[in-house]
Amino acid sequence: MPTRAPIAEALSLTVLLFAAPAAAQGELMTGLGGEAGFGEGHLEYNDDGSTAEIDITAAFPNGLEYFGQRFRSLYVNNNGSVTFGGATGTFTPQRFPVSGNRMIAPYWADVDTRGGGRPARNGVYWDLSPGQMVITWHNVGFYPSDNSRENSFQLIIISNELLDEDNLWKVQFRYNRCEWTTGGASGGSGGMGGTPAQAGFDAGDGQTFEILPGSGTASVLNLCRSSNVGVNGIWEFDIYLGRPQVSLPTSDQVETIDFSGRGAARPGRRRGRRPRD
Repeated sequence: MPTRAPIAEALSLTVLLFAAPAAAQGELMTGLGGEAGFGEGHLEYNDDGSTAEIDITAAFPNGLEYFGQRFRSLYVNNNGSVTFGGATGTFTPQRFPVSGNRMIAPYWADVDTRGGGRPARNGVYWDLSPGQMVITWHNVGFYPSDNSRENSFQLIIISNELLDEDNLWKVQFRYNRCEWTTGGASGGSGGMGGTPAQAGFDAGDGQTFEILPGSGTASVLNLCRSSNVGVNGIWEFDIYLGRPQVSLPTSDQVETIDFSGRGAARPGRRRGRRPRD
């Protein structure tokens, strides 16, 4: 009978799968099919819309455990996030932590794709393949239907069946183009000011979250020019037992877990903290 690979070996395999070829800073993953190479699934041009419920078991047969619950579906929201348990059309990013659906937000802000122009711009796409889901916001504008500035960013979720029955999966945020922070209905003018975009993870319980540097400030644009893995525009996180393990470049303490079994403790409940700008 085959034996399960050791966790450290399996993690190394996943890192190799996840890293992809050497890329320019923040380069988006392509070659996934569809009109722009980001996958066959796409949202029609809209403001504050979302997909119907997307079954993710083609990629993750056992679903994904996220903040205490296992999900076999998710929703892609036009406004720069995915949510579990239901969609959200909220256009002004609320300061994490929030109460509602669990969220992963590469760039939660008031995206408005009604300016059209796919495949060159205003595309929100997704692709599912075994062990991987890729969601892309490609050259999207902001409310009200303004493409004077554009953002391109991507959320990649990857799992590996060798990793302890799906107790570990990974998230990557890729930021290729960062030009605007705020929609016009969120106090912004020309894509700036007001209530800027937010990036991170939220448990939907009003108290547990992780937030990326610059979130809620004009410095959120620096996500294109910074990283926690040494490649500008690329941010990677482990999700272990449903909880994000976050290591930030300005942190004095590495918060990721050593999965090789050499004495690392499993994380307990973590409460949110203020962002590091």
